[in-house]
Amino acid sequence: MRQVFVTAVIVTAVFLAGGAWSPQLGWQAALLSAAQLAPLLGRRRWPSAALGLVATATVARLLLAPHNNLVYLPVLVALYGVAGVVRTELCLLVVAAVAAAVFPSKGLLDGSVLAASTGFLAWLLGLERWRQFAERTDRVARRLHDTLARSTAVMLVQAEALRAAGELNETDRQRVDTLLSAGRGALTLVRRTLTSLQEDHEEPPDLPEVLARLRTAGLLLDRDPDLTGLPRSVRTLAERVVAEAAANALRHNGAGVRLRVEVCEGDDRVTVTVRNAAKVSTARPGFGLSGLAAQVRDAGGTIRFGPRDGEWLVSATLPMTAAATRSRTGTRAA
Repeated sequence: MRQVFVTAVIVTAVFLAGGAWSPQLGWQAALLSAAQLAPLLGRRRWPSAALGLVATATVARLLLAPHNNLVYLPVLVALYGVAGVVRTELCLLVVAAVAAAVFPSKGLLDGSVLAASTGFLAWLLGLERWRQFAERTDRVARRLHDTLARSTAVMLVQAEALRAAGELNETDRQRVDTLLSAGRGALTLVRRTLTSLQEDHEEPPDLPEVLARLRTAGLLLDRDPDLTGLPRSVRTLAERVVAEAAANALRHNGAGVRLRVEVCEGDDRVTVTVRNAAKVSTARPGFGLSGLAAQVRDAGGTIRFGPRDGEWLVSATLPMTAAATRSRTGTRAA
């Protein structure tokens, strides 16, 4: 979100400094210029809508008053930012509309041809950026499979051998069974993660399954939180908050740690708070919590976490209209 804001500020500064708008052009041009720039802030959450609004305002602005070519700068930024996410037909339609709107005042070469060429180039550069991102994602997926999946498979084979050949008492046998169950669950999660990376969507966590597995490993939780009344996208994000906090509580404090989950629903937002006694109050957040915080912020919510009164606290407030966002870090714990 910070990068989107900085980009919007820079584009606005260039837009105004280059004379794309001045007070002499009047209030109509001012409103249209604002309509060109404001949607850039939402191009990640609502890419198609942002591109459509920027394009519509730009075409109207081009037809309203004399202008220079910087007037369609916001469209170029929008095309670059949404390439690979928004349908090709919409992007090409935007390029054609801007090229047509600039023709009456600028002519063919300095107007339509230049606008169409720069718009098409911005879209192609955005596609190339998206392609590189997809290649990195695919490379991460292969490395994940080559390391975690194979290592977990070796662990399972050794645990199976120990269970079959070792002289174990009932307690030790239960511990080996827990290890085998966790290992098989980890393999399942790896496969789900690889599938979500390849298909560009993410499976939400199965919270009851996650909490059951953590209970087996020693987490103390009186009852599962009731999130069934929340809208689907909000519930998915709330479940991620609980799953991440529960996994971290067990990881950093060991078996026997007690978890408390509170869910407070309001008219327009819900707050999910997870607490546990903390052995180490100086623990720093890792990839899991940092990625979770990014997801919450992208959905328009807020999150805070850290030590408080001898406990580790994770509290997320989510709007009831929160949009589902793609995880940046998978299911890694902090």
